[in-house]
Amino acid sequence: VQMEPEFCFLPPELLILHCSKHADAFVAATAIREQKSVLINTQAMEPKAAQRLLDFVAGAVHALSGNALRISADCFLFTPYQVLVDLMPSDELDFVHT
Repeated sequence: VQMEPEFCFLPPELLILHCSKHADAFVAATAIREQKSVLINTQAMEPKAAQRLLDFVAGAVHALSGNALRISADCFLFTPYQVLVDLMPSDELDFVHT
């Protein structure tokens, strides 16, 4: 009897973080290392603290060959290398939301 090899398929995950402290950067970097996408909202942070957090996460994502995309002034998407992000032009986004 020949048995099929077992494959473990984990569905993609998206972690949404409303960051308020620099320690959230470690949470985001760890999630990306675990092959999860991370959406970061820095609206509750001071601009300089938010920039330090984003610099840390962007460095981790770069080291892991991942992707980074600015969604809005305070919202950023970071993904592992195997996640492809397709950004629609803003006029198409407006059509989707109406």
